Amino acid sequence: MKKISFFIALLVLILAGHPIQAQTKVEDVLKFKNDQYDFGKISFGKPATYTIDITNISKDTISLITARPGCGCTTPNFKANQKIGPGQNAQVQITFNGSAMGQFSRFTDLEFSGGLVKQTKFMGEGVAITNSNPTGPVISNPNPIKQ
Repeated sequence: MKKISFFIALLVLILAGHPIQAQTKVEDVLKFKNDQYDFGKISFGKPATYTIDITNISKDTISLITARPGCGCTTPNFKANQKIGPGQNAQVQITFNGSAMGQFSRFTDLEFSGGLVKQTKFMGEGVAITNSNPTGPVISNPNPIKQ
C-alpha cells in the first residue's frame, strides 16, 4: 500500500512540475485576408483564381509547410516551407478548375510550423456559358418523348 501511495505522490509531483501549455490558435499569430472567398457567379468549366494573404502578427518566425486542397478540383500555388518572419507577408494562390454547375464550396487546409492549421474556404455558383455562336451541335430536343 505504501508503494502505491508513493507512486501516486511521485506522479502528482511530476505532473505538477510540467504545467500544461495553452495551445496557440493560428489566429493569434497569423492574420488572413480572403480566407473565406466568394467568387460569385463563374462560368462553368472556366478556371477561377484568388489569393489568400497571410501576415505574421507574432514575434516568432512561422513556416508555411504545405497547403492541402480538399479535392482534385482545387490547386494551391505556394512556396513550401516558406518562412514568414514577424511582420512579413506570404501568399497562397488558389485555383478552382470550374468543374461545378450550381452552388459550390471547397476547402483548403494551410499547415504551418508548430502544428498550426488554418482551413480556408471558397464558394460560388457555376453557371452555363452563354454564347451566341455555339461550337457544338444544336440539339433542339435532347430527350425526345416516345409515342
